[in-house]
Amino acid sequence: MKMTSPDPKLLCRVLGGAAVFDRDTDSKILQAANGMSARAMFELFKRCDTKQKGWELGFAAALMEMTTGDPSILIGFDDGRTQGLEADEADLPEDMSETSADYYLKIEFTDADACYYQFHLFPAFDEPFIEGAARKREDRFQHVLVTLAHPDDLQVFIQNLRRNPHLRRVHDSSLEEFNDAPSQAV
Repeated sequence: MKMTSPDPKLLCRVLGGAAVFDRDTDSKILQAANGMSARAMFELFKRCDTKQKGWELGFAAALMEMTTGDPSILIGFDDGRTQGLEADEADLPEDMSETSADYYLKIEFTDADACYYQFHLFPAFDEPFIEGAARKREDRFQHVLVTLAHPDDLQVFIQNLRRNPHLRRVHDSSLEEFNDAPSQAV
């Protein structure tokens, strides 16, 4: 059986910030893109076999294993890690609410115990680009509403989530799913 390579336009769309696969997979690809060369990224991408179910998940997982998380070894784009940490208060926009955006996420942990014990600790909502947040707990999931100063901050927020060894996946969610979650907001 002949291998079918994915269309490179898919990778270009992910790197351009479009939703292509799912929130977790797309954000892993974006995170890895800041720690490897474009050539390496495309070489690995074209070796994926789209006939294999879940090929995109395997691709994203392989990228996460290969990257060091330190973009200083490459010349690359600003990945937003210092966003909101401007040195001078005068550099901050006067009204961040003009660019702020709400995001509903469903954070999946390895099990219900991990979710329970970390509920008041993780995720931390003290980043300078977080304008507001609420969360609810349901089994191994946290339902999160987070208001970010700018839409570009979402990738940085998700990258920070990946530091937790008990995190399994990050899913998109909705207002309805957040409201239907049984736990009380914090």
